[in-house]
This record gives sequence, structure tokens and C-alpha cells, in this order.
Amino acid sequence: MPPKTKITKEDILNIAFEIVRQNGIDSLNARNIAKALHCSTQPVFSHYENMSALRAEVYAMASKYHTDYFDRVSPDENIFLNVSVAYVDFALEEPHLFRFLFMSDSFRTGAIDEFMEGDCNKHISQHIPDYIDKSSPAASATFTDMWLYAHGIATMLVMNQINITKEEVQLMLTRMCHALINDLKYKNKP
Repeated sequence: MPPKTKITKEDILNIAFEIVRQNGIDSLNARNIAKALHCSTQPVFSHYENMSALRAEVYAMASKYHTDYFDRVSPDENIFLNVSVAYVDFALEEPHLFRFLFMSDSFRTGAIDEFMEGDCNKHISQHIPDYIDKSSPAASATFTDMWLYAHGIATMLVMNQINITKEEVQLMLTRMCHALINDLKYKNKP
């Protein structure tokens, strides 16, 4: 008799991530994981106490994937714009992950400041141009305003509430970024 194939916790997590990525969080269940792994549901529950525990690990994996996505953002003087464009691009390229990360009950943060100080955003803040006082409340507000604007566009695109081209998105984000940066420069004048 051949030995049984061992299904690892990592195998389950990777398949669960792909299920969410391809079909959305509502498709994540033990039966779909077992089907993808060609096994029973027993390995899922031998590695995870319940689906909530697995869901939390999938969320952490999706969050890391999202953070890694931003490593390719060009850290030049247009960091606010580049990050905003990348944020919308992520939503368009990975709509199910975007919904899971930012539009589901899994996305919980106490305050906007807490979210803005997350790992992805800390990395971004290192590349803010020198003419902006990074510690100023105005700089923080500018970054928050730009993120909220980009999030609104991304959400409407993912929910099919607007139909605009990438070029139109780029133009909208560019106009908003310039307006916010000009306002910030004005506020930082001596």
C-alpha cells in the first residue's frame, strides 16, 4: 500500500489564499479547499481549529502580498501619486483581494491614523520628498486625503459603479495630488 500524501498547513494556506484571490472570501470553505487539494476536509481541521483561524492567516498573507505589491512603487518626488496609482492598480488587478483586505469585516482598524502608520505606509513615508515636513500634521492629512481619494476610486471600480479608463484614473489622481501638494506647500511657507 502506498503511503498517504501528507497535506501540510502551508499547502492548505496557499490553496486558501488562491481561492480567495480567484473567487473571493465567500468561496473560502473547507469543502473548496479539500476539492482543490484532492483530499477530504479532515486535513483542514487537523491544522486549523476552525475556519476563522484559517481566514485570519489568509488575511495576513493577503496583507503581506499587498505590502509587497508596493515595493515596486517608484520612490521619487511623486510618491503620493505613485502610491495612489498603485493602490488603484492593485484593486483592478486583484479585485477579490482588495475586497477582502479593505471592504470586508476582516478590515478592522481603530482609527485612520492607525491604518496610515501600518507597514506599507511606513515604507512609503520614508520616500516623501524633503520639501515636505514628514512630522507635520499637514503632511499626514495630505497623505490621508490622497489615500481616501484613491480608495474611493478603487472601491467604485471594484464594485463596478463607475466605468473609467486607467488614463482617466491617472489624470484624476494627478489633479488631486497636485492640488493637495500645492496646498501643503502653501501651508508650509514660513
